[in-house]
Amino acid sequence: MRTRLLLNTLPLLVIAVLALLALALHFNGLYGQDAHEYLRQSHALFGRLCGQSYLPESPGDREFGGGYPLAGAMLQFLGVDSIVALQAISILSAGAVLWLFEQLLRLLAPGANGRSRLLYAGLLLALTPALIRAGLTVMSDALGLALMMAALWQGLRVIELNRPQAAVSAAILGGWAVTTRFAAAGLLLPLAGVVAWRLIQKKKWGWLIAAGLFGSLAMLLHFWLKNGVETTALQHSLLQEWSPVHFFQRTFQTLNGTVRYTLPNGLYLFFPLAHPAFCLPLPGLFFLVKRTDFYLFSKKTLLACLVAYLLLLSGLPHQNVRYLLPAFVIVLLLLFPAWDRLVSYGLLYFKRLTLGFLAVIPATLLVGNAFFLAPVLARNRLETALAAELRPMLPCGSRLFAFDVDIALRSYLPDVQMQNLWVRRYDDFPEGSFLLFNEPALREQWAGQNPMLNWEHARRDFRLEEKKALPGGWVLYEIGTMNNDQ
Repeated sequence: MRTRLLLNTLPLLVIAVLALLALALHFNGLYGQDAHEYLRQSHALFGRLCGQSYLPESPGDREFGGGYPLAGAMLQFLGVDSIVALQAISILSAGAVLWLFEQLLRLLAPGANGRSRLLYAGLLLALTPALIRAGLTVMSDALGLALMMAALWQGLRVIELNRPQAAVSAAILGGWAVTTRFAAAGLLLPLAGVVAWRLIQKKKWGWLIAAGLFGSLAMLLHFWLKNGVETTALQHSLLQEWSPVHFFQRTFQTLNGTVRYTLPNGLYLFFPLAHPAFCLPLPGLFFLVKRTDFYLFSKKTLLACLVAYLLLLSGLPHQNVRYLLPAFVIVLLLLFPAWDRLVSYGLLYFKRLTLGFLAVIPATLLVGNAFFLAPVLARNRLETALAAELRPMLPCGSRLFAFDVDIALRSYLPDVQMQNLWVRRYDDFPEGSFLLFNEPALREQWAGQNPMLNWEHARRDFRLEEKKALPGGWVLYEIGTMNNDQ
């Protein structure tokens, strides 16, 4: 009874801890271009729901799913501030991930010890740095993961419990997951195929049609959200940039500039087992794995989902550790029988050794959290510091040419006209406007591309008066007349 109570309380505890952590760190969840783009889209969707015209299309409208900013826009109807709403959704979603993880464990291992499930969820998932970061930040990671897990749970109920009606909820949740994070399609496609085949085998034609119909209706949300966006789903970078060649590469040149990673994509896929953003002691469970752990048809389905998702990520010309969080959760689900043996038999026959292993897990996870959260907090501090420094220096309505931090400054300085140096090449920089740039930080990645080409044009052909050196190596210039030799 006590274990059951703790399992039910764990999601609420995670929500409370994340909320207190955000307050203690004075962290509003905003960092980097993606987070601020989600905030911009949430503002735009709230205005759209209020009957206003949609804001002009941006690159983020084409690349990002709209489910997360829509959820934030809906919370604003309750009077919640837009930034608070988006961070609250991430925090609540992290709690939902813990609840859904417990439901999946009960489905896949109904006879397992409750203490094993509690320790597994409480240590290996609740403390995972990638999940903590997802729950604190204004990003779609936590909500997308929760929807993916909910779709998996309902889909596996069709397979394990012979509940054909669960296919409908799986289809709806899967559609919302894809609307929130497009890459969810790669993970959920094998599940959809297995569920459909099971319904066909059982001749549940009505439920099969209903699942297809309601899943399609759920996907209509995507088309409403992207109404007015010229790019179609088939033109998304997930499909346009995917290539099997990327599996062997570690240097990529894309619209995001030239990026170099330590390992090729094929090895990056093993980060859920060997990166401080996850659980470094986890590979120790492989010594307790048995072949029979994967005989269950649902386990084979999860394995297919994992392989499909990793193949999708391996073919993309970039690496991002947070994209691997869904893969990590599936690995945890597959390795639970090994963990159950560790807790059930290890504490009985090798108590000291087992307790030592269990003590190492939270220690490494706490260090991993400090390591993984540090750059996020540093970026947030930089953005807010830049905004505070620039606020008294930029007159209302002034024009600022910038790159990288301009998306963040648009959130904090709405009265300033931001001109992005990446979007296009500029022939003219009007006198009296301002330029914010960080040449040492941007030179290598953006050599030969719009940000550096625009900077070189402004520096060569216009008089730039340095106004102030700002935190992080950024410098504010006021643009004067063109040089006389032009």
